[in-house]
Amino acid sequence: MALLIGLPAAESASADELPLSFIKNHCWECHDETTKEGGFRADLLGKNLGNAASRKAWSRVLARVQSGEMPPPEETERPAESAVIASLEALKAAFHEETQARHVEAGRVRVRRLNRLEYENTVRDLLGIDTSLRDLLPEDDLRDGFSNQTAALSISPVHIQQYMAAADRALEAASVRQSRPETKTHRFAFNHEVEKPWSAYPHNRLQCNLHGEDLHFFLDTHIEVPVALRQFEAVTREAPGRYRIRIMTESRDTTDGEDLIYSVWVAAGGKRKELIGHFDALHRKESVIELTRSFDRGETIIIAPYRMAKVRIDAGYSVYAPDKAEKIPKGWHFLNNPNPPIATVGPAIVVKPVEITGPLIETWPPSGHQLLYGDVAELVPAAEIAKTARVPDSILRPVRAYRPLTDPLTVRLPADKTEEAMREALTQFISRAFRRPATAEEVELYRAMARDRLAKGECLEVALNAAHRAVLCSPEFLFLVEKGPKLNSHELAARLSYFLWRTTPDDGLRKLADKGELTKPAVLRQETARMIASPRFSVFVRDFLSQWLNLREIDATTPDRDLFPEYFENIHDGRQDVLLHDSLVGETRAFFGDLVERDLGVTTLVSAPHAYLNQRLAEHYDLPPVAGAGLRRVDLPADCVRGGLLTQASILKVTANGANTSPVLRGVWLLERIVGTPAPPPPPNAGSIEPDTRGSTTIREQLAKHQSVKTCAGCHQKIDPPGFVLEAFDPIGRYRDYYRTTETGQKIEIKDARAFFGGNYGHVKYLKGATVDTKSRLPGGVEIADVRAYKAALAARPELLARSLARKLVTFATGVSVEVGDELVVDTILEKSQASDFGLRTLIHEVVQSELFIRK
Repeated sequence: MALLIGLPAAESASADELPLSFIKNHCWECHDETTKEGGFRADLLGKNLGNAASRKAWSRVLARVQSGEMPPPEETERPAESAVIASLEALKAAFHEETQARHVEAGRVRVRRLNRLEYENTVRDLLGIDTSLRDLLPEDDLRDGFSNQTAALSISPVHIQQYMAAADRALEAASVRQSRPETKTHRFAFNHEVEKPWSAYPHNRLQCNLHGEDLHFFLDTHIEVPVALRQFEAVTREAPGRYRIRIMTESRDTTDGEDLIYSVWVAAGGKRKELIGHFDALHRKESVIELTRSFDRGETIIIAPYRMAKVRIDAGYSVYAPDKAEKIPKGWHFLNNPNPPIATVGPAIVVKPVEITGPLIETWPPSGHQLLYGDVAELVPAAEIAKTARVPDSILRPVRAYRPLTDPLTVRLPADKTEEAMREALTQFISRAFRRPATAEEVELYRAMARDRLAKGECLEVALNAAHRAVLCSPEFLFLVEKGPKLNSHELAARLSYFLWRTTPDDGLRKLADKGELTKPAVLRQETARMIASPRFSVFVRDFLSQWLNLREIDATTPDRDLFPEYFENIHDGRQDVLLHDSLVGETRAFFGDLVERDLGVTTLVSAPHAYLNQRLAEHYDLPPVAGAGLRRVDLPADCVRGGLLTQASILKVTANGANTSPVLRGVWLLERIVGTPAPPPPPNAGSIEPDTRGSTTIREQLAKHQSVKTCAGCHQKIDPPGFVLEAFDPIGRYRDYYRTTETGQKIEIKDARAFFGGNYGHVKYLKGATVDTKSRLPGGVEIADVRAYKAALAARPELLARSLARKLVTFATGVSVEVGDELVVDTILEKSQASDFGLRTLIHEVVQSELFIRK
């Protein structure tokens, strides 16, 4: 269907100019009192869009006609294209006019609360801290798949209580309690005495050998006794903060000179806490990685090799002996002989002494402390202040990680400047927190809180933090307050920053907002480009995909170990292959980020000639080998089933349950998230479809029975075709010709039955089930054989895909879902993006420039 051009508001049709004649001529035949196909009566459509029932019915008309579903494509006497476009324009204009009238006072977007992620990011950037706050706050509700929706972000007494607790934690983290720590560079060798708990552990003597100061990984260490750098743990226990870590490695003696992979983790108490990443150890070439991040008290790093057991077995070595069988002395055993008579040999990762510098300090006191207490505040011993004011134990006798801090500090203002300094500090803090200049009345209100505490004998830090806590729990901080109808510069700065960076505006945006420059379209476009080009845009990619594509559910299911053993690092204890699991989501993020960076057309979302792969993901997809742990853009072989979102394992995993796949679930997901033509909810008595329903041998036969029910047939004609083509992919995203089962089926041939289970190779337990059938027919009657044909059919309709994505972007940007009255503005976004083939970066720019973004 041709691109639908939006009409200016001045030319909008009124509600009396609805396309009733078009409906009568082309819809009544199938939707009148006699036929009423799909339970819809076109002859009863009303003229008043202000009426809820009439609005809902006309909305259904707009959605079905705009998507091309109605009038049916197979009809021989379809109306002319120009008639369809004219009717859609009139209907959209009528909806737009009705919506504008409804929103004339309150606007489209109500006051919106920050969700958990936005709150944590905002406090982090405001106070310059790396402290977790999300764990204190209640989970956010979802609406239309998004967690930043105004209508879903309620607030309750529980929220207020938890916001107070979060504010206290943040203020304590930002307040200096000890004198400036010295920044040092440490060199931690692996043969140090304190590292013996893991290096001397019997099960680790074969796996990791010490050669002077170096560590040689020949196998994975025991899961309960990893290589946790205890020397660094002692450093962070005394001086937490940001550290720069340099790790030098190389691989040796691999079969074909290939590189090996290792991982680095944040650890606490000898346990893995958070994955930092996977990295390459180059063969016979020393290489260095440099990592900078914050560490809490007592945290350290764990370095671990990746799948070294597989590397060793493939090279002809045993995982139970230091050398090949013919070179092992008779009677040798790695536990009975704690000092092996021969050294371990074979493929290895060599790790040199680790160099760590920190804590890294840019300014002292840190920026957050200065924002709280002002530039003239002095750091003095808390015991000295306690002589003249009441100082709580949290300041006077602080404890961190179960250890008391010595000589704690607090703040003091010069006696002759206390009032002026308090006013200046609070003005600066409130302005930053409220994302706009603070008024004199607001400053006086919060200063009165601090003065009241001082008058009652509290110390200055407690008094000021009473005001700070109140600011961090106030509506002006917790909510994005927009007065409208058109956003001012500060409101635009906030909306833009929370859209693209998911946090409060930075210095650049604030300066432009203070000058009133952001209301100029050219300046707004320039700032949008700057923010997209920034590394901080990766937060948008991560969070938008998490909500739009439901990638937040990537950990919701665990694949069945018997059916999908290749997903596991250890089949016995259920540890998943972390590199594979991490790469699934990493591929989708890298792919989408690349499309935005290169402004590629929207059809690339579903049909791309390339994919982002690494060594493990290429192996998982049965594609030609790719070296290394890092994801990179790789051109796909001709006629490859991969390419685009639909065949990425992250999508295929979140639309399955870990053991089975459902064409219904995947079809519904695709229609809602990608195509933008969601099926209506099932009727109450529709029942459910399970892969092992009695009386049917295949899911296709079950759905055929389901479609025989009249109330189900219409929706399943839309849902099932995309679901069937995706049946070619199992719950972990691998391509398949048959279903795996553990109940009935053919035994797998010996040559195909070996799988690596993390510690060794073994025979699979699953059986060969029914053959996968991906053939289907689209609602218009087009036959599709497989996922390639379906992707081609979607790619032939770029406007459909662009409209769907534009709606999702507007929803994410404003916190309100697109409704029928907004479609005229969506048309304008598409019109301005068409020249770039609806490039993803162009779509983001045009969303920001649109009336839906710049108005309340």
